[in-house]
Amino acid sequence: MKKYLKILAVLVSVAILWLCCSFILFLQDEDLRCDTATVTGNITPETFVKLRGCLARSFAPKKTFVITASGGGDNAAALALGILIHKHNWDVEVVDYCASACANYIFPAGKTKYLNRHSMLLFHGGFYQENLLEMAKMFKPDPSMSGAPAASVILGQINKENTLSITPKSISYKELNEFLSIPDVSTPVEIILALRKASDQLYQELGINPLLSTYGQLGAYEPIYKSYKYVGFVYRLDSLRRLGIRNIELKDGEWHPERHPVYPDVYEVTFP
Repeated sequence: MKKYLKILAVLVSVAILWLCCSFILFLQDEDLRCDTATVTGNITPETFVKLRGCLARSFAPKKTFVITASGGGDNAAALALGILIHKHNWDVEVVDYCASACANYIFPAGKTKYLNRHSMLLFHGGFYQENLLEMAKMFKPDPSMSGAPAASVILGQINKENTLSITPKSISYKELNEFLSIPDVSTPVEIILALRKASDQLYQELGINPLLSTYGQLGAYEPIYKSYKYVGFVYRLDSLRRLGIRNIELKDGEWHPERHPVYPDVYEVTFP
């Protein structure tokens, strides 16, 4: 009997030691305790790499992805972040403004989406933008550089529509492509087609109409868009909801994007 008690005591001691070590490791691992991820400025492949661990591994009971002010940036990086936000049930809050890639993928992916009183959600195109594939076909990569230019190449109207950016491949860029299952040797056209597929899947899971990012460039809105007088377009709450964006909460009980400083440079779009 004493022998069994000694064995039991040893097992209990080992279990306690394991629990203590695990708790210490938990305290040391910031990703496991991460409850807030914040983005300010352009979203890049480096943004994805920096926040990936926090978004995917956090055990926090309440998790919020905060956009203080982002004009967008790399659509693929924003899409990847949106996938992680949705998969791991993060809330999203827009403090000042969330534009372009940010509005296309990060805001819609939130479990609960918070808008402050004067927040701005600005759209101006996406992977289905009419001229995007045309721009991709214009780019002729140098075979000796594995499809990557010596310096960044941007096609399209910057800050007026979704542009196509071809940049030298960094380690972060390769990690992003691996996450999105895009081969390194892909051409710009192949990349866009792959991103369309990934975007369609995310929107389908979220129940969002894929016209979200481009509806303001179509039909009666096309001449306004192609005048390039505006930085983009905005939807009101009823249109956002009809497009499938649910669980929007207003932090101050009201939302007045028309009071945001950028409002004179946008046009309003109503989705049927």
